[in-house]
Amino acid sequence: MVESRLNLSNIEQELGEHSARDFFTHTQARYLGKIPEDQTLDSVLDTVSQQLQTPPDLLWASQKFQLLFRATKPEHLRLLDLEEYVDEAEAAVNAGRVMSLLPYNALMGETTIRKYLPSRPDKFSGNWRHSMDPYGIFRGMDRVTAVDDDGNETYLATRKFPYAVLANITEACHIGCDGCYKGSMVRTALSSLAEVYPEYAQIKRQLNTQEKRAERQAELLTQWLNQNPEVDTIVISGGEPTLFSNSALEKILEQYRQAEHVGVVRMCTSSVFQGMWYRVDDEFVQMLQDFERETGKQFYINAHVTDDYQLSAPEAKMAVEKLERAGITLHLQMPLQEGINFQRNNIAWSVDKLKRISKLAYGLGVIPYKMIVDMHSPSHPDLTVPIETVTRVIGFLDQHEHHSDHERWQAYNVLHEQGNLYLTAYPHFTAVKDVDTESQRVTYFIPKVEFDGRKRVVVHTYEEPLIHGHNDNPYSFKRLLFFSQISDRDVRQKIKQVRKAYRKMNGDPQTIRDFYKESGIEYAENKPLRI
Repeated sequence: MVESRLNLSNIEQELGEHSARDFFTHTQARYLGKIPEDQTLDSVLDTVSQQLQTPPDLLWASQKFQLLFRATKPEHLRLLDLEEYVDEAEAAVNAGRVMSLLPYNALMGETTIRKYLPSRPDKFSGNWRHSMDPYGIFRGMDRVTAVDDDGNETYLATRKFPYAVLANITEACHIGCDGCYKGSMVRTALSSLAEVYPEYAQIKRQLNTQEKRAERQAELLTQWLNQNPEVDTIVISGGEPTLFSNSALEKILEQYRQAEHVGVVRMCTSSVFQGMWYRVDDEFVQMLQDFERETGKQFYINAHVTDDYQLSAPEAKMAVEKLERAGITLHLQMPLQEGINFQRNNIAWSVDKLKRISKLAYGLGVIPYKMIVDMHSPSHPDLTVPIETVTRVIGFLDQHEHHSDHERWQAYNVLHEQGNLYLTAYPHFTAVKDVDTESQRVTYFIPKVEFDGRKRVVVHTYEEPLIHGHNDNPYSFKRLLFFSQISDRDVRQKIKQVRKAYRKMNGDPQTIRDFYKESGIEYAENKPLRI
């Protein structure tokens, strides 16, 4: 049977009463060395094995398999028992969106699966300007380019901060995150993007997967870096950079070896946790290890993650173990997304979800690096993760009593066109805000004090849709509100009671217990070990 005859579009007859997800579960079980529950699917597995010339036990970790059986059309969702998402996905795809749900991700939990399903057909239509390029990666003022004698411009990287460049080496990505922070560049078909933003379409054409082209891009970027000694960090990104072969990536790194002032190279990738774990093979890991050892430059993996299902997957653990054995450090980058790992109207659910994610990261030995407010949040009320609500959640996540400090995220960010806006825990988050009920928008003016030879105040401006109960109170930073139930007066009264109990402590265990009870701090009653 030739390869083109059996894929997700026409496998239904072969599966009989089974769904495509049943087939994926069967294939995954074989790869993990487990006995599949239903042996009747072995015949389908053998057929695909012959077609792809890959042993049945290795099919699940084959890029050919993952790409051949990914859902790229809304009707594919019916084969995956995801009927309820077909209509919205179809509307989005008809509007020019590119869809990709890998078999690996189709077996994740519901919250994870929703991350990959196209929604809101107008997201990249140009109506929501912010969603086209939410971080300003491709706007003219941030581009690093090469220009030839004829005035032709080649995109090399993005520079939003003095010390680093973001080297987007391809726009291609088979991991179909619907809320990708590269916006329209990655998740929109070229023809549709050309109609809305011709300038961005030209960059998309440049950032193809031709390996010689990517190597030349790295060569030119290195020349630029050697002329700009203040830049000490290269961040390799895409699309998905590991779509290039190991030999191509090695040639790119070979160019970066010549970057005289660069001491750190990072790779932003979804390969570890979001469906391409098989790219973290021995050759890939050895290449990174050799690069570190031979150049003295530090190499980091910035791994994208969204859900606890992704961190607990056995395939992801395999990839992490390989990298850790080689001494390659992993940092997690995670967007906060409404309905996936955050529920703005259920703080308890959000805190519990995010704690599970950081707890799993701690257990894997990866560093919870950056939690990012979804960069499409300001585009539409349905998507918005309100930053005031986020600061309340941060207050719970940063408690020290219930978990190790190793589990805490290093930074809570809004990545927006002005740069990185760092959020702090409630009640210390400060801002001035304008609530415009007519336009249904809220504008924050968030101060930050910087020291660069002298003290100066920087103000970030950030807009959100007006959302009742989250950001519609114009006095929220004048009258300290906590869950809209505890006022300043309540806080002052509580402090008064705790101070009184504190003064009564005299070393007597009961007065100590009373103080802890009044303060709300848990008192550990440690029982001795008896042997």
